[in-house]
Amino acid sequence: MWALIRNSFASARPALNTSSFLQNPILSQVRGMKVKSAVKKFCTGCYIVRRKGRTYVYCKSNPKHKQRQG
Repeated sequence: MWALIRNSFASARPALNTSSFLQNPILSQVRGMKVKSAVKKFCTGCYIVRRKGRTYVYCKSNPKHKQRQG
């Protein structure tokens, strides 16, 4: 009996289309921050910020350079 209920519930849900999901600019994946034991500037656009006992590196020219020490 539980198998019938579980299978009917699974078939009622629409399948998630991943290609349309990633093309939507609001739902697209966002690159995170690198967590390293030692952070450093990669270019001239990088700057270091210290907040709440942690050291962060942000970059105005290339968002891939974002880092957090810890």
